[in-house]
Amino acid sequence: MRMKTVSPLSRCLPGTVGTLLSIGLILLPVCGVQAKTAVNDHRHPTSKVSSSEKQCRLDIYHLVKKEGRSFRPNLQIAFITDNLYRQRYVAMKTGISHPTGFENISYYRSGQPIEVFTANWRNNGTKHTVSRLVILGGTSDKQAFDVLSGLMKTDQGHFELRDNANRYRLNANRNDITAFFTCLNDYYHE
Repeated sequence: MRMKTVSPLSRCLPGTVGTLLSIGLILLPVCGVQAKTAVNDHRHPTSKVSSSEKQCRLDIYHLVKKEGRSFRPNLQIAFITDNLYRQRYVAMKTGISHPTGFENISYYRSGQPIEVFTANWRNNGTKHTVSRLVILGGTSDKQAFDVLSGLMKTDQGHFELRDNANRYRLNANRNDITAFFTCLNDYYHE
């Protein structure tokens, strides 16, 4: 009589962690411990970095809770450099329902305003409202980039922005911030 060989761990349900328990000469599968996934499907990252010789970019997201337990970004801030043409600016994106026109946005630290920026919001098609930031009373994208990225680096990616009606607490991943500034040091030179 020929016996079919079956791996003891193959008896475990998919998605569970199995181990072998040794009892004398017999190996028994121990199943039933649910494996934890490293990434939850219902979460969105709070930041993302992309870097190359051509561009350094750090995106930071403000998240709001949707129905259930899932989150969606309602504000995105992007620190962007074009390393070939030596351009740098801070872009912002939010929902299409955001009012267009000029709006002052304050950077807060520990409940106190530190700096004020101006955004000129414009509809970008039918999905988003977008803007670039400048310092209040200024016209330089580069100056706003330098000031805001310096503040963000000092505060290790944990800061608050306030506009006329909203408060956005932002929490960038420390590794993303480090990677972004490494990219600037490596590829963006004036």
